[in-house]
Amino acid sequence: MQAHSRPRSLRSSVLLMCVMTIMVVPCFAADMQGDDEIYPVKYITAGAPASSEQGCASLPNAVWVSTQWVRKGLLGDSSEDIHECIRYFPSDNAVGADSAIIFFSGDIVPVPGRGDETNNPGYPRNSYRKQIDYANAIARSVGLPFIHVARPGMYGSSGQTNYYRHSIKEAVTLNAAVDAIKRLLGYRRISVIGQSGGGGVVAALLTSGRTDLDCVTLSSATASIRTRLRTTPAFAWVRPGQDTTGLPLNQVYDARERLDGVQPDTHRRVFMLADPEDKQVSFFSQKEFAEAANAKGIPIRFMPTHGVGAAHHNTQVAGIEITALCMRGRSDEDIVERAGRDLKGL
Repeated sequence: MQAHSRPRSLRSSVLLMCVMTIMVVPCFAADMQGDDEIYPVKYITAGAPASSEQGCASLPNAVWVSTQWVRKGLLGDSSEDIHECIRYFPSDNAVGADSAIIFFSGDIVPVPGRGDETNNPGYPRNSYRKQIDYANAIARSVGLPFIHVARPGMYGSSGQTNYYRHSIKEAVTLNAAVDAIKRLLGYRRISVIGQSGGGGVVAALLTSGRTDLDCVTLSSATASIRTRLRTTPAFAWVRPGQDTTGLPLNQVYDARERLDGVQPDTHRRVFMLADPEDKQVSFFSQKEFAEAANAKGIPIRFMPTHGVGAAHHNTQVAGIEITALCMRGRSDEDIVERAGRDLKGL
């Protein structure tokens, strides 16, 4: 499929892709008028409104995901439908390009007592235009196309993030959304980077059997959920058998336990960035994932670095830079040397 021009504002129309369980059906969106689209802080805690295929088609840069996931329960497994509208924010040069960096952000946690329903320091750039501006700024910085794909319940994507994040359902939803965005933009292969919970999404893509990933970067990633809970002191309060979200662990996507799903791909390179002092995702859990993968013959370059903030957790910008260096063809050795020399997670 040929790529189609995306809107530069909400006043343009966009060709969308409606992802069906068996086939992919294109649908045209209507023109939209009005001011910037704001993603309210309240939707993070209360859940973003449910969407419909028709409603999703009216939005700029959105794909309709209709698929299924398997819920594991005490009385056996059951298949459940997924119907979500997933938003994505491409840089101007992503349309017509051969490939792009696809990015997944970390969990959104609003800061209590700060801001209002529109603004909160824990939910940065929560509008359509700010997201497009951010994508263009990153694209200019690294010299490559960049797309932020919003996880369910975040940045305009439908769903309840408190129930979705880290889950099997999230992994299945975003795997289907990536397929739709690829088809829409005409990409054959992509590169992916995720920060924290977004790194867990990237780990899920890696272990889901995909063979279209060139450069894969996990930044402070929740790739080993059970080990994270056991080895991160900040989460000692979490009930046994549950994730930090309250989800039972049998509904959580723990990529560490799914490494057998990684398929051989001679073009793929994988990198992990972790701060030894990370207080949100233990360094041990991240290193464990890399070591387990390497033991199974899945090469991962594990690189200690310095995370931003009091929790030493944010290695997002360094991860984007690593991904860009990989896409430009720099050797693994050069990337590791560069990471140790001057990438400080800033």
